[in-house]
Amino acid sequence: MENIFSKFFGQKKPVIKENTFLLWEPCSKSHSEVIPGYAKYLRDLGYHVSVLLTPERYKEGLFSRYKDENISLNKLSQKDIKKFILNSDLSDVKGVLVTTSGKLCDEIHFDECFEHFNPKVDRKKLFFVSHDCKNAADNGSWRESLITLRELNYKGVKSVVVNPHYFGEIEITPKNEDVVNFITIGAIQGKRNNNELIINAAKELHEKGIRNFKITVVGKGHVKKLPKELQQYFDIKGRLPFDKMYNEIEKADFILTSYSKGNEQHLRYNTTGTSGTFQLVYGFVKPCIILEEFAPLNGFNSENAILYSEDKDYSKAFEKGIKMSPEEYSKMQDALKKYKDELYAKSLNNLKELING
Repeated sequence: MENIFSKFFGQKKPVIKENTFLLWEPCSKSHSEVIPGYAKYLRDLGYHVSVLLTPERYKEGLFSRYKDENISLNKLSQKDIKKFILNSDLSDVKGVLVTTSGKLCDEIHFDECFEHFNPKVDRKKLFFVSHDCKNAADNGSWRESLITLRELNYKGVKSVVVNPHYFGEIEITPKNEDVVNFITIGAIQGKRNNNELIINAAKELHEKGIRNFKITVVGKGHVKKLPKELQQYFDIKGRLPFDKMYNEIEKADFILTSYSKGNEQHLRYNTTGTSGTFQLVYGFVKPCIILEEFAPLNGFNSENAILYSEDKDYSKAFEKGIKMSPEEYSKMQDALKKYKDELYAKSLNNLKELING
């Protein structure tokens, strides 16, 4: 893969070859985890992919598992990217996929997205990913041509589902035999991600005398803020770059979600938006623990995930994972991989049809 750029009217220009599709993430702080997955779809459709992303994200190892000579990684600031986008008529590219529309508009007035491009650009070449449909659906301005990471469950709105869950070469690992490793992505502090569910589950397992587990936390937090008897079960890694996060997920057995029934803050994960955690579940073929009512929309069932129906059952889901035999675990992974492959094939076809119009 290339890390080069040329000059365009005195400013940096991305690599453009024959049959190039630009992939632009205009958000400098989040959502970049979707980039490898969208790049893979475009490569499978036969395009040379030129990625527009800030140097900081590359340094975090975003493409550490994904090497392809037909992907050009352009180390450009958002300022340089926007200058290029505005000054070029993009006649020499096949299209542009913008992976966060919310950075170009308020996600209500989508015409604002086009204002960032040169007026001469063929709008049929421009494609946008939205990460939450609520504002537009409430306003009546949602567009069915917008790409979303999964099917929506809000006011009947439709979208083009293209789920980016490819991160590069991974190893599908078997269940750990001695200490079962649960992993959560997000800080263990305050009430973020309903952490009390996770902490209470550890407490209940400890009180039952079940000690052969650990909870790996990729995010901020400190074990000293946890009850003393529970500190032994938590391995808090802090915020990790992508390459190290990939390694931790590969070593884990189950990925944790911690949704509470009736919690208003969690509803978007079952209605208007989605969670990056699901992308990791699919991509690394790691079964998750998930609230039963959140399972169907996200492709989970009792065959490929561990479900719980109430907060009080959360620790029982942990216990089920701990006691699961290697053979049962392997079957669960097989079922999850089957769904992942079906989702990939459907997403690839959806993107192909969208691009071809």
